[in-house]
Amino acid sequence: MPLPEAAARPSAPQAPPAAGPGGPYIFADEFDGPAGSPPDPGKWTIQTWQDDVFPPVEGIYRDDRQNVFQDGHSNLVLCATHDFFSNTYYSGKLRGNFRSMINQTWEAKIKLDCLTPGLWPSFWGVNEDPLPDGEVDIFEWYGNGQWAPGTTVHAASNGKTWEGKSIPGLVDGNWHTWRMHWGEEGFEFSRDGAEYFKVPNKPIHVAGGAPDDFRWPFNIPGYWMTPMFTLAVGGVGAGDPAAGVFPASMLVDYIRIW
Repeated sequence: MPLPEAAARPSAPQAPPAAGPGGPYIFADEFDGPAGSPPDPGKWTIQTWQDDVFPPVEGIYRDDRQNVFQDGHSNLVLCATHDFFSNTYYSGKLRGNFRSMINQTWEAKIKLDCLTPGLWPSFWGVNEDPLPDGEVDIFEWYGNGQWAPGTTVHAASNGKTWEGKSIPGLVDGNWHTWRMHWGEEGFEFSRDGAEYFKVPNKPIHVAGGAPDDFRWPFNIPGYWMTPMFTLAVGGVGAGDPAAGVFPASMLVDYIRIW
């Protein structure tokens, strides 16, 4: 079976700079492997298990070149597909093998050819230690038709401890460069070089919790997050994929951390 084709290509690639504004890259991937190849396994783990979330996503994450591949044009492609015979949806989720620390900047150039009902693309970072946990969603787009896309800092994974911003005018089907700076002072977010949101280093109250229950794990010595690219099918954020158009792809030209 031929590979699904990404619907767009970036302009002719330029040689990447040797360093970001803050110094040499400490983690980077230009996704310049041959067409149909998987992403570098030294840098990435392709998720092959379902997340323990409720309600669960409908799409099955798998390590298959139909769903996770490099396209030969310097792009990573996460592709959501629908097997009509079994009525099964498949998609891709990529987990970085790198642990980023405070005082680092993340940047990725991304195109969303997947803005269709039933899909839920995101670029984010997560800490998976049982405690203190935490997550930063640099952007999420929701195909459920009810929620605006957003950027959110979760100081805990309980869904009750967050600071976020709706960004309906910033997420579309064009190429955009998304950047997050994680510093002692908190988080700064920008798109195409224009800052649009800040979250200061200030503990966030757990909604519905005790009056003194505040969380902020991001400045704890040794705290880390790993970069993630996800294209989920179904679930609370995506909605019903039956009305969606498949295949649909999320393209990543590069990621750089410095």
